[in-house]
Amino acid sequence: MSISTVEAASPVANDVSHASDLRAAARWLVGASASIVAVLVAGLQLRSLKGLLDVGPWAVVLALLAILAALLSVVWTLYGAAAVLAAPRRSIGELSDLDRADHGNYPDPRLESPSSPLMKYLVVERRTDLLGAGRDAISQLIQDHTKAYNAIISHGPNTQVQIGAYTYKLDDLADRASLADVAADLDRRIKSVIDAASAFESWRRYTKLASGLKKAGIVFVTSLLLLVGLTALPPHLVDVKAPIPVQVAIPKSWSGGCGGRMLDGVAVGGTLNAPIVVLPAQGGCAAQKIENTEDLIVIPRPVK
Repeated sequence: MSISTVEAASPVANDVSHASDLRAAARWLVGASASIVAVLVAGLQLRSLKGLLDVGPWAVVLALLAILAALLSVVWTLYGAAAVLAAPRRSIGELSDLDRADHGNYPDPRLESPSSPLMKYLVVERRTDLLGAGRDAISQLIQDHTKAYNAIISHGPNTQVQIGAYTYKLDDLADRASLADVAADLDRRIKSVIDAASAFESWRRYTKLASGLKKAGIVFVTSLLLLVGLTALPPHLVDVKAPIPVQVAIPKSWSGGCGGRMLDGVAVGGTLNAPIVVLPAQGGCAAQKIENTEDLIVIPRPVK
């Protein structure tokens, strides 16, 4: 009577589902980031930066820097999300090569713990549920898998194969059935190692993306607030430092008389937006000094 060496399946993380959830979150980030870029670019097309020239050249420079910072934060998010979606799914042979290069010592016992996070996760943290309690290298799992299937497919009289500590005699029907169970278990373990490695790479990249999203979000929000603040600034008011010839359009409702006429005058103070104007006597209108020109249209005249 044979003893099957198939180990009871221990609770393992659903790596396929976990990786799928991470990729779904990354796809959502890609769509959201693309939408933000579209809205930002469309907003820049509708709101020209020319209005900031009235505030000052420094405002234009700050606005351009804010736009660049906002776009870079979104591009960084797109890049990080794309990295999650592009996480590699390595074959069991590639994983075995990585394990062998990272202090793997099979067929001798492993003397040092792996240095890479991926190998440490696969052959140390999850060794029992992925490789099995009697294995400490991925290549050992592959070798057992190959031995089991070769024995099942091409066994002859008196064929024996050792898997772990047990030797299976293929002439024994019970041993042959047990070996088939072992082969199926080894199949499952190889697929689990591949799935776990893929999920780990997705998780590692998503963790990096999630930690960077906080900084990218701060940069993006700060840039938008800066843009809003700049567009709300009043234009820079240029002081009138020397007399400037002007024409003044007097509305008909003007209480100072001469309503509905265009009069010549001189701006002698204030700002170009709200100048203090002196009107000499002309066309029957008395000379006057107007300090509040908010209700008037003041047009500078070219000097001949």
